Amino acid sequence: MGIGQKGISMSLLLALLYPIAIQGTRGGLWYLLLPITIVAWAVDVIANYTELALLTWDFPRKGEHTFSTRCLRLIKQDGWAGFVGRKTQTFCNFFYKGHI
Repeated sequence: MGIGQKGISMSLLLALLYPIAIQGTRGGLWYLLLPITIVAWAVDVIANYTELALLTWDFPRKGEHTFSTRCLRLIKQDGWAGFVGRKTQTFCNFFYKGHI
C-alpha cells in the first residue's frame, strides 16, 4: 500500500517533515537530522511532480524540482495556484525565515 492509500497524502507528510528537516541546515548537532532532511527532500520532489502539480493545476518548469522552488513563481500568480503558493510561503517562512 502506498502512502496515499493509508490516508496520508504526500503534501501532508511533507508539511510534517519540513519543520524537522529544515533544522538540519542549522549546523552543529542539528546535522543529526540530515537523514530526515533527505527523506523530506525526496517526498518534496515526488509530491511536486504528482500531487502538488494536480492540486495547483500548474506543472513544474525546467529547474523547479522542489515545490518550494516552484513557489517562487506561484506566489506571483492570481487564482488557486497563487493562493497555494502564498500559503506555502507563509508556512515555510514561519520555520525558516526567508526560505521562500
